[in-house]
Amino acid sequence: MNELSFSTLACPDWPLERILEAAQEYGYEAIELRGLQGTIDLPKAPPFLPAERAATRRRLDDVGIRVACVSSSGVVMQANLDHVRAHAELARDLGCPRVRVFGGGLSPEVPHKDGVERAAETLRSFGDVAIEVGVYVVLETHDSFSTGAQVAELVTAANHPAVFSLWDLHHPYRQGETPETTHQYLRSTVRFIHVKDSVDGRYTLMGEGDIPLVRMIDLLVEGGYEGPISVEWEKRWIPELAEPEIALPQYAAAIRKCLR
Repeated sequence: MNELSFSTLACPDWPLERILEAAQEYGYEAIELRGLQGTIDLPKAPPFLPAERAATRRRLDDVGIRVACVSSSGVVMQANLDHVRAHAELARDLGCPRVRVFGGGLSPEVPHKDGVERAAETLRSFGDVAIEVGVYVVLETHDSFSTGAQVAELVTAANHPAVFSLWDLHHPYRQGETPETTHQYLRSTVRFIHVKDSVDGRYTLMGEGDIPLVRMIDLLVEGGYEGPISVEWEKRWIPELAEPEIALPQYAAAIRKCLR
């Protein structure tokens, strides 16, 4: 059964203890770490400092909530390898197998083939760090790699055993790629997904927008996807979005209905 997760982007003011309580209350099995309160650089947040990680992991185990993904600000086009390593080590210490990275923006002044080759070299270096630490990286459909086709091109070029894909269900569709096309490109490499709905340029509760999320989730599950499904409610970046007490239980119920 697919594990249900939510990103801490949804609750930027909550301490870790409240996050864990909410996960239990709303029926989530896991959380995706993307910042904690005032700290976006996760390894610097108090519960995730090296001296505190063993206690934090014990607390996670005690309440039965896993860390589904450590979502870094690692960007392939910036080659910020030390940042990725720090997040990979945090993921390992918390018992999490995956670290999210972005592709970033390809330069329009560089021929596309050359840009992808350079990006693939850096993505391989991210993969090397992941293998060394004992985790893997997932490249999100975002930035210059917002479609399944673009992510598949880069992941294929990297050709690394610790490099996979993250299908943010929102972005490829908004780029005009059909769910079936995105799934065709990513089905063999997808290891994590983000769920969020929108309409007319604003995020909405699930079912109030026009992203065909039910069709996408059906495609994934029927295609054999067994990984986590993570709600990415971006309240940290967009404060006017509905409060997490509203959005998180609503998304959980809607996704559970799809899975049934």
